[in-house]
Amino acid sequence: MKKICTFIFFGTCLFCSGAGAISDEEAFRIAEQFFDQCVAKNLLPTNVPFAQVYREPFRPLKGGIDVRDTVYGKNRIWVTGQVAIKAYAGANQMSLFANTRLSQYIQTNETQCVPSLSTEQAHEQALRYLDILGVSLDKRAVLSKLSFGDKEWEREFMWIVNWEPSDGGYRYDDFLENIYSPCIGVSFSEKYGLVYFGNDPFPPPPKTTEVRISREAAIFKAEKAVPLVMLTPYYRQCRMPGFKVSGVKSAELRIACPNWLLDPARAIWLWDSPPKETRLCWIVRFTTVDTVEREKGIKLLPPDILIYVDAATGEIVGANFT
Repeated sequence: MKKICTFIFFGTCLFCSGAGAISDEEAFRIAEQFFDQCVAKNLLPTNVPFAQVYREPFRPLKGGIDVRDTVYGKNRIWVTGQVAIKAYAGANQMSLFANTRLSQYIQTNETQCVPSLSTEQAHEQALRYLDILGVSLDKRAVLSKLSFGDKEWEREFMWIVNWEPSDGGYRYDDFLENIYSPCIGVSFSEKYGLVYFGNDPFPPPPKTTEVRISREAAIFKAEKAVPLVMLTPYYRQCRMPGFKVSGVKSAELRIACPNWLLDPARAIWLWDSPPKETRLCWIVRFTTVDTVEREKGIKLLPPDILIYVDAATGEIVGANFT
């Protein structure tokens, strides 16, 4: 997880309430069906002291049913019982399986600190889990993580295998990684089996990955846009006045979702629905400094400001700030 506080306008919140089209009873029936499939496919452990709980009928915890729209789609159901299951109404596949109880057990009992599988074998095993789950890798998916254990992800002593979208060899913008980070992921224990599976839909690919705008031209355009970001109501409601640009921190090509921050009439809020388009952009990141002497010696963390310049047309398609 990033430690820096980030104000996000490509998508402020992963969840938005008020879907209501699916009842709790229907959500439970959908999750129950997927749970029964997991039992039938032997995806739940039999060699743990609490194995019997997985042989009992699926039962949600108190308050363990949630239905709402998200940035990934409408009518997302999330039901927490013996395991957590996320799916979208009408879909024929789960979008998340999380065996939290097994994860906690792995980290406190008979911990396997050293893997016996090679990275190639772990990758093959992850693909087998996808096959069992009936999931095919999108042709745009590229392997983005393959490791044994990750404290930062709170998944120690297990294999973590993730695939993320890539188009034209370009990575996707990760500014929203804590809110919008579409990927396919599998985490598993060599001894106890599947711990986690996630499959959130990829955004649409950009119409072109042609680069007609140079890095220097993109920076020139972005420099003129930075002061406009500071005038927007979005910036003013989140940041104090008094900062000015001090320099260019980075300028790199990545695929991003336009948010049209500089034009409130066109602003797109990704939490209302999945993104409808992406662009290959020069993402120019500027640093700032505080020019105001604050009361009582208060020191504010200067924001970084990001400008998104379409690499094919030179159009400024979005902005963001930390």
